[in-house]
Amino acid sequence: MRSDTYWSNRSNKRMEIYHKDSNRVILKIANAYENAIKEINQDIERMLDNFMIGNALTKLEAKKFLNQKIKNEVINQYKKILPTIEDEKLKQKIIAHIESQAYGARITRLEALKQSIYLNLATVADVELRESEKLYTRTINKAYYLNCYDIQKGVGIGFNIATMPTEVIEEILKTNWSGIHYSDRVWRNSQVMAKKLEQVLLKGVMTGKSYRKLAIELEEMSEDGVFAAERLIRTEMTYISNRAELQAYRECGIEEYIFVATLDSRTSKPCRKMDRKRIKISDAVVGENLPPLHPWCRSTTRMGIDDEVLATMQRRARNPETGRTYLVPANMSYYEWKTQFTNEFN
Repeated sequence: MRSDTYWSNRSNKRMEIYHKDSNRVILKIANAYENAIKEINQDIERMLDNFMIGNALTKLEAKKFLNQKIKNEVINQYKKILPTIEDEKLKQKIIAHIESQAYGARITRLEALKQSIYLNLATVADVELRESEKLYTRTINKAYYLNCYDIQKGVGIGFNIATMPTEVIEEILKTNWSGIHYSDRVWRNSQVMAKKLEQVLLKGVMTGKSYRKLAIELEEMSEDGVFAAERLIRTEMTYISNRAELQAYRECGIEEYIFVATLDSRTSKPCRKMDRKRIKISDAVVGENLPPLHPWCRSTTRMGIDDEVLATMQRRARNPETGRTYLVPANMSYYEWKTQFTNEFN
């Protein structure tokens, strides 16, 4: 049997692989923010003209300026953006929001800018929802099969692995493990970001900041949105992968797992406390004894195996007709293993 260190290293390596897959999605979200801020800045330049540039306004003057009526182009912007929104729940939120506004032919500068921020950040939320859900679905399958592969390669024997059940995938994605579903967190983060951008805009108008300085401030503020998105995705990836790996343990007949904390200067006290604890899979509770225990959590698990479980695996690996045991040599690749022991490529 392989050492505890071997199994812990394999678990940490898998978690690194999952989080590396997140990088591309986070980059797409960052690009979406960049495009949204560019659109917002163009609207600011167009709507504010040159009136506020270099002019420090009193609160009364700023209020009067922002409350001046301009041509209402919100509906046109809404009609342009709505067809690009793929998430149906988000689309309904946008429709309800626009329909709740009593817009006429003209609208105040302030309201027009608020709606520009709202609609452009909605496009960012849509990108985050769309890309993260695809990432999470891929990761569930990847974590399930990769853990089964590591288990069989580690013990040196192989047996057929069932396809990841669709109902388990759906349950993992739908579970509201942290009190707020990830899709609702995406929208909430978007609204928090909108309020921050509005505050920067108002302050810029009142202090007479140049358009260029205001644009730079808004771009810098958007980094907060990217940070919030990355925090959510990294945390959800830890949840998704650990839940999927539990299913791999079940498929292999393993009834317990051992908590594995990534021990370094960033490791949290809760994770240090849980490190190496042995837990029954039937008792697993996300956030308590199954990672993530907190935002940015990097902890994972390794299988808790004993002689009885190993004997059961050996029986599954034995051909009942020939008595031959199917082996998984140390040099067998993941692709070779998946071809031989799963239905993924059949």
